[in-house]
Amino acid sequence: MMAALVLGVAAAGCGGGSEQREAEQAADQIRQGAEQIQRGAEQLTGSGAEELARGFEQMAQGFQQLAQSDVTVVDYEALKAALPQVDGWTQSNARGEQMSAPIRHSRAEARYTRGDSSIELEITDSAMNQLMLAPMAMFLAAGFEERSDEGFRRSTKIGAHPAFEEWDTDARRGEVTVVVGNRFIVQATGHDVNDLSEVRALVEAVDLDRIAGLN
Repeated sequence: MMAALVLGVAAAGCGGGSEQREAEQAADQIRQGAEQIQRGAEQLTGSGAEELARGFEQMAQGFQQLAQSDVTVVDYEALKAALPQVDGWTQSNARGEQMSAPIRHSRAEARYTRGDSSIELEITDSAMNQLMLAPMAMFLAAGFEERSDEGFRRSTKIGAHPAFEEWDTDARRGEVTVVVGNRFIVQATGHDVNDLSEVRALVEAVDLDRIAGLN
């Protein structure tokens, strides 16, 4: 499953070139490792145990390759500066951080409140790391939708950027995630909000084009 997601986001996100080839090679290595694990699990003695160990080793190497990135992350201060001030909402707890290992990334976040409603906004520079982007590939795929009496999940767009939104009716909880430039992840999570439009409006208040130009 993870290998399929990785291949999907690599094909959609990298647009060709060495980064896509490296992601596909890593995903193929993970898939082969999973196949070895399955074969080894079917015969857990003798050669089966050895194949199981080789499978885990191959998968670990594949994930390690995916976790590597030559892209330099944007300083968290630049992401923090992109957190918007929004009329009618009080911003608090604005902060940021960046890490070089185990997965290189930087992020900034803030909390917005209005009455009993609150929204957490987070901006992350994934440095094009496929381990961070791959889990979202299926949900960002055009046309994805899941609906029930409890709420919905669906793919959408914010401006020209692929996005994913989720709404829980009973909990009055909404989440909107947008991927900018196949690299930056902007995510807002609302609690006790009237509807998803409030959460989406906060994401739309972020200057996504400005974020896309950060490097």
